[in-house]
Amino acid sequence: MAALVVAGLLATWFLLELAIQLPFARCKRLRFLDPTTHLLAAWNFFAPKPIMGDVELFYRYSGAGGGAGGPGGGLVSAPWMLVQPNGDRRLYHLLINPQKRARKAVFRCCNYVITNRKSGNLSLTVPYLLLLDRATMLCPGAGVVQFQIDVIRKDGSRVTAFRSVPHRVEGRAEDAPVRVETGHECVQPQCV
Repeated sequence: MAALVVAGLLATWFLLELAIQLPFARCKRLRFLDPTTHLLAAWNFFAPKPIMGDVELFYRYSGAGGGAGGPGGGLVSAPWMLVQPNGDRRLYHLLINPQKRARKAVFRCCNYVITNRKSGNLSLTVPYLLLLDRATMLCPGAGVVQFQIDVIRKDGSRVTAFRSVPHRVEGRAEDAPVRVETGHECVQPQCV
């Protein structure tokens, strides 16, 4: 008998969870059954503005002796490399994915930079500096680094939405932080 009561409570809880996720006012009113707001989750499956594409972050790097010619040094001929925020996806990531926040942070920073790319002080914003730091951490030493953000639409087409200016990267000792010149001042970025 107790097993039936527990099964009934769990089934009711599951059905309430599903009903609250529907985008109808009548379903949202069921939230009064959870005064603590901890038992019934507020997942957003139905976004008011659905995501219309994905973003990818690329970087290119030229070493200190990587060539001359312009502020980017040898960047013009350097290949673009994809920044992998969390490596390969595995089947167990369906249950636990410790790198999910890093991927989400890169995605949100890319969206911020794309949205505010006309801003005059974009290179001093935290999202820009986090993306620059992410690209800089992949560079082996002193030189010049640049990053770009590509948008991949649903139809598979790819558009470069933003390309940063080249940034000079100073060499570092093993435990010292990397120093990046943004053009405004030298900053010490933190990892994403």
